[in-house]
Amino acid sequence: MASIDLARHFDRLARLLDLERLAETLRFEVAAARLSLAEREARGIAIASAEPVEVSALAGRTLVTYERAGGGELGASEIGTGSIVAVVPRREAPDEPPRGVVARRSRTRIGIAFDEPPPEWATTGRVALELLPSSVTHERLAGAVRRMRNEKDARRWHPFLAGEPPRFEEHARGPRLVTRLNREQESALDLADRARDLALVHGPPGTGKTTVLVEVIRRAVARGEQVLAAAPSNLAVDNLVERLVEAGVDAVRLGHPARVLPQVLDRTLEERAREHESARRAEEAAREAFRLFRAARRRRERDRPGDRAESRDWKREGRRLLAEARELQTEAERSVLSRAQVVLATLTGLEVRALAGRRFPLAVVDEATQAIEPAIYLALLVADRAVLAGDHLQLPPTILSPEAEKGGLGISLFERLTAASGEQAMVTLAEQHRMNEVIMRYPSEALYGGKLRAHPAVANQTIDGAPLVFVDTAGRGFEEEAHAGSDSKANPGEAALVASEVLRILALGVPAGEVAVISPYDAQVQSLRELLRAEEGEGLEVDTVDGFQGREKEAVVVSLVRSNDAGEIGFLADIRRMNVAITRARKKLVVVGDGSTVARHPFYDGFLRYAQEIGAWVSAWERGT
Repeated sequence: MASIDLARHFDRLARLLDLERLAETLRFEVAAARLSLAEREARGIAIASAEPVEVSALAGRTLVTYERAGGGELGASEIGTGSIVAVVPRREAPDEPPRGVVARRSRTRIGIAFDEPPPEWATTGRVALELLPSSVTHERLAGAVRRMRNEKDARRWHPFLAGEPPRFEEHARGPRLVTRLNREQESALDLADRARDLALVHGPPGTGKTTVLVEVIRRAVARGEQVLAAAPSNLAVDNLVERLVEAGVDAVRLGHPARVLPQVLDRTLEERAREHESARRAEEAAREAFRLFRAARRRRERDRPGDRAESRDWKREGRRLLAEARELQTEAERSVLSRAQVVLATLTGLEVRALAGRRFPLAVVDEATQAIEPAIYLALLVADRAVLAGDHLQLPPTILSPEAEKGGLGISLFERLTAASGEQAMVTLAEQHRMNEVIMRYPSEALYGGKLRAHPAVANQTIDGAPLVFVDTAGRGFEEEAHAGSDSKANPGEAALVASEVLRILALGVPAGEVAVISPYDAQVQSLRELLRAEEGEGLEVDTVDGFQGREKEAVVVSLVRSNDAGEIGFLADIRRMNVAITRARKKLVVVGDGSTVARHPFYDGFLRYAQEIGAWVSAWERGT
């Protein structure tokens, strides 16, 4: 790829980020203006009726935990940890409803953290929870573009962003450590270790790119370097934390403890800082602040002469104490970070006070192909050199704005650098340790030039001798449908068939916890959860394709959903999504879909032909549902 004009490139990224922010804002404005609360709930952006069940403190904030009124699952698939929500009384909405951040989330409970104590009705009565657009992520991404353009230290990255190939030392830095890597993984480790500025590790499904990153980090730590490790999602960061801890590396995880997996809670910065003297003083200051807030509320409610003035004074003192608590907490966190071998965070979680002014000799970014380019800047800006790992043939960044997508915001920096530098800056891993060879063969031929190979330990692993099955629903009359107030698709007939396929697998003796059901459409996921509620209780996982990225199970059932006379397949046309779907299973993959609809796309046509050639195609008429 020819060199690009960086000034224009940065201008373009800034415009595309503005388009993306506008799309997110308009999405919520349109929903609020045109949809009822029940319809917004159907879209996953609201919880229509919730009741508080617990009020507690959380790092100097009030944490209120809610359950759905009447019990049951919360729904609201788009409200996750880190989301900003408005809390609205069911009877009459205030002019400025209190806002909080989702700190904890399960299927039946949600914890909202408030910077200041919310009004009493938010902790005692029935409320609705509404997802709000967040400006924080946009501001951080837009700021990263400005900094990359203007800061003196950032200019060292400009040649590579413009298209020049990265540079490499003649010999690896070392030291050499004992590893169990295959030849491509060893080559990737060597390339990363020789990088003077940037190296890429291309990891197709199951090939162990995270394994390579752990070894890159181990080497850097062994020579005394402090490493920054990041990824676009909390799940990917937590995976890295677990792997590093297993390898004996001291890892500190940034981000609120409620946003991380339970097994890595003790590695969070907050937990590690808890025993620091400054953290203890911060907790005392926060407790006193909340005592003053409660006293101020009671004094104001008495409404006697002088009560309002005294209430204001107490609230002012409470805010001062909270500010002091945060300063003390930051002091404790910086002390912990200064001693950590590896600091881990999501990309957009890197701009926190505790990291201000800190630089790292090396930054490692996993799942870099799922991040838009400005997000990667957030890591590059605080690092001397970087290693990016990902697979541009799996899920791309999520983009809301069609204009921003068309303008190229969905093209990751990894993909752009791959086009610019090719094999000069990248090693592609080839031996996968996940899938039966039959499951692997089609994605390998269709997407990776037939270069993938299955490790002997997994090549022939199977549950029942049939590692791949395509159940074709053509002619069964299983039509797709869109639910009211939702753009997502569902297919009730197909969902029932998928549920029967799951029961068929469980009858073979496969534990429910080793089976997953995935679909590209959230509406279908919700339908499947209703049908498989009992099995979910035993450990079965039901999720979207996007939500299952990076995961794997012994058996996976995929529901394609689309079935229509026009042959429309929507975002199934992005075959990177299907690449993820069909590469999650270790021993058995069942794909259920309407061949007459999906086969109008070349990728799916090839998949059906492959299934037919190996005797893996079966008509839904034969499945007895």
